[in-house]
Amino acid sequence: MFLILFLILCKGQMYEIFLSLHNHKFRLMTIVTLTSDWSKGDYYTGALKGMLLSLDGGIEVVEISKSITPFDVLQEVFILKNTYRFFPVGSIHLMGVMSEPSPDVDMIVVYSDGHYFIGVNDGRFSLLLDSVPAIAFSIVEDIVRNSFSSLGLFVKGVKTIMGNSFNENTVAAEVKIETSPQLVYSEESITGRVVYIDSFGNAITNIEKTLFDKIHRGRNFTIFVAGPYSKIRKISSSYFSHDPGEIFALFNSLGLLEIAVYQGNIAVLENIDTSTEIKIRFENSY
Repeated sequence: MFLILFLILCKGQMYEIFLSLHNHKFRLMTIVTLTSDWSKGDYYTGALKGMLLSLDGGIEVVEISKSITPFDVLQEVFILKNTYRFFPVGSIHLMGVMSEPSPDVDMIVVYSDGHYFIGVNDGRFSLLLDSVPAIAFSIVEDIVRNSFSSLGLFVKGVKTIMGNSFNENTVAAEVKIETSPQLVYSEESITGRVVYIDSFGNAITNIEKTLFDKIHRGRNFTIFVAGPYSKIRKISSSYFSHDPGEIFALFNSLGLLEIAVYQGNIAVLENIDTSTEIKIRFENSY
């Protein structure tokens, strides 16, 4: 009996020691994420991972997505904007779409909301973050520029953050501002646009539920999808309470208006892309 109790206590202490060591190791691990349009058939991702893992210090590389539509920076911004907050504070996020610097566009490191971001300073950070970050550094290039200079600059940026060597490797930078797709609204209507199309062909707009509720106030309404012909007159509560082929609208987990077709692809059906306008018109009577 005493032997059993002794073994249980020893096992408990060993488990606590294991957790302590594991947590200590985890805290020392630097998480680096990558969002890109680099397909799985390319060597770029493998090369970058190898370069990062060769740095001193523990690094875990996480691919948020490598299936961004080629050259679609807005899609990259949408994906990263809605995922980075789920990663531990101190994570480093690499933005790989259209990532090559030019004489007019530097690669920069941005710190905001407890996270680091590395990408070209072309305005995407002002779309990604809720406020323009006050802390930004341009990575000093000490490598020969080639057809894929961003690989080396990504690694240098990560190394700079991990080693806190900003004085040696960067200079202060000012984040460029890009105007985001704007909503137009009044007491009678809301006009927004599709900002993202997911892998099922569902069209996600920039119309937020809070704005809709503020203007709706119990009135009847009509959602015009890609023109005057497809109309939706109610907000659904789920994806599944519809007949096959039925077009519907709901507010998704991000609180954004989403247009979909049950067991179908609304983007193909209605020829929707990320420039498509979505309009909601409210009736005057309450």
